[in-house]
Parts: sequence; structure tokens; C-alpha cells
Amino acid sequence: MLVWSVIVDALAYRFPFVARLLKAKPKLLIKNGRLNRKVMLREFMTRAEVESQLRLHGIEEVGQVERAYVEPNGMISIVRRDGGESEPTDPPF
Repeated sequence: MLVWSVIVDALAYRFPFVARLLKAKPKLLIKNGRLNRKVMLREFMTRAEVESQLRLHGIEEVGQVERAYVEPNGMISIVRRDGGESEPTDPPF
């Protein structure tokens, strides 16, 4: 499996059309402050998990989010309604 992963990555790097065909794309999780339930179901995410991720980005309510995406690596990227992108905060240890 590791060999196939390296081969696919090498092909995707060398030939961009292969990347478009084989690589995952970000999925729109929140649009204009509203959760996309279909994406949540497909990604096995609960509202509590989404809200937890928003808090890690310093956002208290879903309504503060213009757009949020579930990235292919599992991370959530967020664009705030005020136009700024949100940086994840470090967890307190």
C-alpha cells in the first residue's frame, strides 16, 4: 500500500491532470454560517465536533463563519465573516 501511495503521489506531482482525477478535494462544511449536513454525514462529524474545531480556531458560534472546509488531510480551514482567515490556536497544556 505504501508503494502505491508513493506512485500515485509521484504521478500527481509530475502530471497535474492525475492529481485532479485521484486526489481528494476540500469539502464545503459551512457556508454563510450554516452547516452542510450532507458533508457532516459523509465525514461522520457531529455538531459538537464541528463546534469543538471552531473553538480551536477562536470562533464561538457557527454564525461567525463565512466558509469552512474539511481538507483532504482531515483539518478544517475557516474563513471568518469579517474577511480574515482563522489560525488554529495551540491547545493549553
